[in-house]
Amino acid sequence: MLPSSIALFRLGEICNHHCPMCSNSGRPEGHLIATEELLRRAEFLWAQGIRRVVVTGGEPTAHPGFWPVVEHLAQLGMAWDINTNGSRLGEPAMAARCAELGLRRAIVSLHSLQPSVSAEISGTTLKGHAAILHSIAELLAAGVPVMINCVLTRLSLGTLADFVRGCAALWGPEVVVKLVFPSTAGKGGAWHGIDLRYAEVAADLRAAAAAASELGLELVYENVPPCAVGDRAARNVARSGFGETHYLEDLHGTELYAIDHIEAWFNAYAETCRLCSLRKDCPGVAESYLRAHGAAEFQPL
Repeated sequence: MLPSSIALFRLGEICNHHCPMCSNSGRPEGHLIATEELLRRAEFLWAQGIRRVVVTGGEPTAHPGFWPVVEHLAQLGMAWDINTNGSRLGEPAMAARCAELGLRRAIVSLHSLQPSVSAEISGTTLKGHAAILHSIAELLAAGVPVMINCVLTRLSLGTLADFVRGCAALWGPEVVVKLVFPSTAGKGGAWHGIDLRYAEVAADLRAAAAAASELGLELVYENVPPCAVGDRAARNVARSGFGETHYLEDLHGTELYAIDHIEAWFNAYAETCRLCSLRKDCPGVAESYLRAHGAAEFQPL
């Protein structure tokens, strides 16, 4: 392992939200991993040379062993990030305590600033939406950098520029906004809200990029090839783009897999991509998407 290696560390798929587009597998055996087993896995990662992890779920803060796990990471000297729905990190002193225990960054899911739309996409309530906003503010106050994870859905089409402006108004350049083209691979893959084509969202993505540039807000993408937004400088962030280099297999916790190999397994390129000068920096698109919709949307830049 390199000093820069970062592993994705899943605490199980237990979650306190009910997102209709949930990307988790829904496997019963992966729902709740025992705390003692998670502590063993932290030791395993340390022994493999991993010095930083991304703690994820499900919702990691919903796991009953969340505090013992992150405290053990701190004892080992491992820094950690969190991938979260933001439901609990606004609780009194929680963000500050996480920062003291080595939290370096929070990736917080927020799919709309319209309360009712946000609540529907996130499978929560209006109170739950308010909790997400409060968590982001508390994390920033504790000195934890925040990346906002916004998955595109039919419920938010046409509003992305306003979303970017709203994030800038609430938190300024302290946050990074990531716009994500949805995956249909998980248990929520059949939800109509993520039945999207790249061509349907291209204009919206360009409007969001223009707003971000005007406001000085950092905007990145996930699962969005540069040709889909017509921007050669578009920064596409897949899992490896977060800095994660490895994935700890979550059912048994005994194998580390290279993230770039996993991405290469699931993604593919259209035939025309061979002519694109950006191919080496482009993650391609989901192979399942190409099978379903073809490649006419993708033109070389």
